[in-house]
Amino acid sequence: MGLVHKELRYLAFFHFILQLKSLKRKGWVVNAKIPDAESVADHSYSMCAISMILSDILNLDTERVMRMVILHDLAESKIGDFTPEEISKEEKRMQEKNAMNCILSSLPSENRIIYEEIWKEYVDNNTDLARFVHEIDKFEMALQARQYLMQGTSEKLLAPFFESAIKYLKGSKHVIFIEILKALKSNALKH
Repeated sequence: MGLVHKELRYLAFFHFILQLKSLKRKGWVVNAKIPDAESVADHSYSMCAISMILSDILNLDTERVMRMVILHDLAESKIGDFTPEEISKEEKRMQEKNAMNCILSSLPSENRIIYEEIWKEYVDNNTDLARFVHEIDKFEMALQARQYLMQGTSEKLLAPFFESAIKYLKGSKHVIFIEILKALKSNALKH
């Protein structure tokens, strides 16, 4: 009985993970007028799969990258997804920090310390791996915008998402992002 009771503390962490499945990505709903937009969990899964292959190709620390991707939006399960117009960066950062402290508090200290460190690395965005994960975030957004375009969403509504991704990724040392986006753009013009 004692062991089962001890393991129940992980349920809170699992609950937050599952919450991401029902949280729609607000930018798509509000700015692109897509009522049945992807969930944060959909986005995180896509980022994880994309980061896995690109991290392997680029000989990065794929395990750390994937952990960072999995953790990067986890705070949204507690605070929700905000568009940049809704909340200041400082307020969002404070809310996310408090949320992550709560979310990770049910985990054993050795795991909690590792996950806090990885999440902080992502937030601070001062390492090559953190910058790569931020780039994957924008890259996935461009790929998702392409999906919505192919499903009939207006190019005019999706243009800001493409523009934001391209602007962000132009500074990347990983030219693979821009090369793939260029290929997508030329391919989209053919259809």
